[in-house]
Amino acid sequence: MPRTLVQRDAELAMLDLRLGQVRAGAGAVIVVDGPAGIGKSSLLAAAGSRAAASGLRVLTAWGGPLEHDAGWGIARQLFAPLWQSREWDALVMGAAAPARRALDADLAAPAPTGDAMHAAAHGLTWLTCGLAARSGTVLVVDDVHWADAPSLRWLGQLSRRLAGLPLGILCAVRSGEPPAEPDLLAELLAAAGPPVRPAALRPDAVRLILRERLPAAGPEFVLACHAATAGNPFLLGALLGHLAAEGLAPNGDVAARIGRLGDFSADPIAVAAAVAAPRSAGPLRDFGPEQVGRAVERQLARMPAGAAELARAFTVLGRGALLRHARDLSGCDHERAVLLADRLRVAGLLTGGTDGYRLVHPLVAGAIYGGLPPGERALWHARAARLLTRERADPETVALHLLRTEPAGEASTVSALSTAADRAWRRGAPQNAATFLRRALAEPPAGTDDEAELRGRLGLLAAEQVQPQACRLLADAVDHATDPDQRARIALAGARALGLAGYADEALRLCRSVLDHPTGADPELLDRLEAELVADAWLDATEAADARDRTARAAASALPLWNVHRGHLATIEGRPAREALALLRSVTDVESDSLLATFVKFGLVAAEDLDTVRALCDALIEQARPRGWMTALAHGSFIRAHALVQAGRVREAVTDARFAFEFKLANSPAPGVVWALFPLVDALVEADEPAAAQAALVAAGMTGEPEPGKLRTAMFLERRARLHLARHRPADAHADLTAAAASWHALGVRHPGLASWRVDDSLALTALGDPPAARRRAEEHLGLAARLGLPGPRGAGLRALARTVAPAEAIPLLTQAAHLLAGSPVRLEYARILVDLGAAMRRTNQRAAAREPLTQALDLADRGGMRLIAARARQELLAAGGRPRRAVVTGPGALTPSEHRVAVLAALGHTNREIADQLFVTRRTVETHLTHAFQKLAVTSRAQLATSLPGALTATS
Repeated sequence: MPRTLVQRDAELAMLDLRLGQVRAGAGAVIVVDGPAGIGKSSLLAAAGSRAAASGLRVLTAWGGPLEHDAGWGIARQLFAPLWQSREWDALVMGAAAPARRALDADLAAPAPTGDAMHAAAHGLTWLTCGLAARSGTVLVVDDVHWADAPSLRWLGQLSRRLAGLPLGILCAVRSGEPPAEPDLLAELLAAAGPPVRPAALRPDAVRLILRERLPAAGPEFVLACHAATAGNPFLLGALLGHLAAEGLAPNGDVAARIGRLGDFSADPIAVAAAVAAPRSAGPLRDFGPEQVGRAVERQLARMPAGAAELARAFTVLGRGALLRHARDLSGCDHERAVLLADRLRVAGLLTGGTDGYRLVHPLVAGAIYGGLPPGERALWHARAARLLTRERADPETVALHLLRTEPAGEASTVSALSTAADRAWRRGAPQNAATFLRRALAEPPAGTDDEAELRGRLGLLAAEQVQPQACRLLADAVDHATDPDQRARIALAGARALGLAGYADEALRLCRSVLDHPTGADPELLDRLEAELVADAWLDATEAADARDRTARAAASALPLWNVHRGHLATIEGRPAREALALLRSVTDVESDSLLATFVKFGLVAAEDLDTVRALCDALIEQARPRGWMTALAHGSFIRAHALVQAGRVREAVTDARFAFEFKLANSPAPGVVWALFPLVDALVEADEPAAAQAALVAAGMTGEPEPGKLRTAMFLERRARLHLARHRPADAHADLTAAAASWHALGVRHPGLASWRVDDSLALTALGDPPAARRRAEEHLGLAARLGLPGPRGAGLRALARTVAPAEAIPLLTQAAHLLAGSPVRLEYARILVDLGAAMRRTNQRAAAREPLTQALDLADRGGMRLIAARARQELLAAGGRPRRAVVTGPGALTPSEHRVAVLAALGHTNREIADQLFVTRRTVETHLTHAFQKLAVTSRAQLATSLPGALTATS
């Protein structure tokens, strides 16, 4: 390589400009890209040095073929210099604490299934943001195309948080080579501006380099070198090194021979091989990648004995290898290893020192590594694994070498890979853990039970990542298990994971594969497995009858889990709500890694026990948020949003539902997305944001006809129908509600609060001009509600019935409904009824009396962000001769959901950083929301917020 940067002023100026913008607080992703050998690494090193000199904190890392399978390898390299610093403990506090998971598996606290990866990425994001808040920071990652998947995923997420921070990501990417993780790399690069592309050296730059290395070189020789290497700096350095090693003078004869390489200028690797050929060679043609290895081997063959073995040892061990490790791996004594390392450095093949060595360039490393036959290469890695095991190296580092060995049926290999997989999983690198387990299965394990365990773990990892192959892997694990208890245990864990991942049908098959042949298994395990099966069965109309039968047969079971199903059955059959409440309240502590916990919460919402649901969700969210348990956080948020909508707290529901939907949209299969979609559509409709609700449908791909007979489908169709009603499209609403009714009927659900389609269909039929049909719908609903005994469904039925009669007849119906709901937690329905009551009074010329319920409805709606109801209440008040306050542009009702959440947290005493941590936004976003909140609330300090938001603070606390 050239010793100094030549012809790089423009590239360095561009990098200086962008790094200066980072220093000024405009975070950015900066990419240097180009072919191998063009000088990307040198440019990154120079830019990093200049950035450090300008006051930025610079952290560096590199990717490599060996390191690709090291979970969080890039992240660990970046932050390694800080681990022993005095500021480290202060940096990994609060939201940054989960970063310890990625950086040290021994410090990883347990996380719910699927959340370790998100927790680690969350912690690293806030660790990096915290660094930037202390001083401007640049993360420099060379060869990012070889980065490990978890680190690359984190960098992609971090790239979306850079706005307003003095934080930059500077990385080099090799063009023309397929990246190890194309999708993840594309996400990171999408956040970058135009890349900096180092240009090939011009002839005048080549002349400057030759003047330093070979002062006697003439113009003809310069042009020949430029043509042969196409101006590639690395290949130019390799050519000059070859000429020096061969003792060739820079004369016309040598220039002529070099000139014959011009045909290979488009293939730098072929050129490198060509320049290393012996001087007796004739015309140099037909060179390809395999000749590179031969050329380097010839160079090593001319060196003292042992040099080639030491070079291969460094190549196998990877970048940053210690001399003593390479010494032991190559089999030479220490003194000779030191001398040979010097010779390799002088030859331009090796660089580094006491902190670690590496081959001078990936092309050289690739040439030496590729020159090893596959079998011999595997033996080198096997020896490296044994050496590192003796040194008590990190199990994952040992496993990187075991991945590249030939399976030999060794129990120690299976054990080492299994240990490494466990650490990678705890670290939050499930993809890498799966790689280790797949290699362990190829060894193979000594017994079928051990193989079953490995397959089961691999299946659970795949389920965490929502991969379809999880189903096959878990089924295979059950098939391989010979011990009955092991079969049941694997099936139970697998069914829970598959159910939560959205693969309910596969979870059912897994449960039945054991329950159909239960001989010898522990009865309690089987009981738990059957309870899990029933949870998945309730979701599908074709399985609902089996769920009922199994629940009935489990009447004698003492297992508390069955109270979930007994409570659900009481709910869907529309029996008196007190029956379901008693059963469901007895199992609020059910395991969170099962669908059973979701059934409890949805059942409690149907029973109008909204406070208990919110308390359960609050507890889960408050546990999940500081730990970065994103899946658990999204789960708690979408169920809490479902409850908040019913409670009339629409403003808060929008924030919760949007967070859950966006997370599931990026991380879940279609069924999981639908579960998060319906509360969001519900909340946005009531917030009078129909365009946003429609956009969510489009984003989720749910504008067509969903799969019939599914519980999620019925719930979703009801919400989409409400959107149609809000957009004055009653025919579309009626079509959706008819489809929803078919699914509810197939599922056997008669609960008029859970399946409230009749109320909305009554409104649609009224708008379509069919009052008799609308009345029948309302009366059917009221008949079911009378048995249930809850105020919400009864009030909703009376409201629907009132729409089918004259205003004078509607008033007593609506008055009765208002009395029913006056003390109910279902404030959304209460506000609807108050508006309808006021409107009926106005239509019968009771204008003064009408103003009271309308004013009350407007107050309720403004406080809770029910803007759809507020707009109608305001319109009716004006028609009744009232003087409603103007559409809220100041005060709590004017706050957007995000501004409201930030203002409440600030009023409760949280700092901007703490608020950013809790809401997973940047501090700049928090500052913007607070500025708007201060303006709308007409306050000038955080202390005044508490008096401006008293109701919200009480509800939140």
